[in-house]
Amino acid sequence: MINHVQRETTSLTPLHVNLATMADLTGKGLFSTKTVCIVAGASRGIGRSIAVNFASKFPPGSLVIALSRDVEQLTVTKTLSTKASPAVLSVTHVFDQGTLDQHKYETLFKDSLQGRSTSEFQQAMIIHNAGSVGSEFCRNLTDVNQVSHYLNVNVAGLVALNAQFMQVFKDVPSKVVVNMSSLSAVQPMASWGLYCSGKAFRDMFMRTLALEQPDIRVLNYAPGPVDTNMFHKEGIQETKAEDHLEALREYKRKGSCASRGPSHYVSCQQLLGKPF
Repeated sequence: MINHVQRETTSLTPLHVNLATMADLTGKGLFSTKTVCIVAGASRGIGRSIAVNFASKFPPGSLVIALSRDVEQLTVTKTLSTKASPAVLSVTHVFDQGTLDQHKYETLFKDSLQGRSTSEFQQAMIIHNAGSVGSEFCRNLTDVNQVSHYLNVNVAGLVALNAQFMQVFKDVPSKVVVNMSSLSAVQPMASWGLYCSGKAFRDMFMRTLALEQPDIRVLNYAPGPVDTNMFHKEGIQETKAEDHLEALREYKRKGSCASRGPSHYVSCQQLLGKPF
């Protein structure tokens, strides 16, 4: 079983800094084999950075599948990924993780493979980056539909997507599952009750997956506060607890923030360096 938890620091993380340190324990690099890589939540920020930078690292014939609800921004991600590595096929699929339609989940990967066989690949990877914050005090979570939708996107949808990944790519020799985690998974934050609970669930789910499947590599990775649209909109603009909001503003004031231009991608230079 391989399960690594990397927690964030207290500074705002630039978008161009290293995402994580991952490597094959056999000594073979993560990017050395023909790979199919699925990135959920790939239309902006960290998800787009991962899709583009990973595409530039994988060998020719690999496939990067970018998932998101936003078709316009997915097109941008595909363009950038193709430019980064024309030899790696980058495809997009409009997918709402919060819409729990059984048929859509069951056909997602088949449609995204576009006729290619899973037997073509030596490695299958999924990056669980899709999610939302949903700031509200626990005492005010009276809207059943709001709570249900949040849990569908951040909990149930992840479970269903991951299970489909495990089924569809069960015969691929090497599998990697990465969950984008947060300090909120272990530390309560006022007005972020749903977010903290969802992150805690995802962390424990991945730990359980790693226990059940010792043959795959599982990583819970928390990159720290990152200067993205989500940090500003759902973090600074919508956080309701004043103390928590001030802490986020302090990260912004003291942190080293990257611009949100297309040239700022997550650097993967250390991904080949250390085992996890």
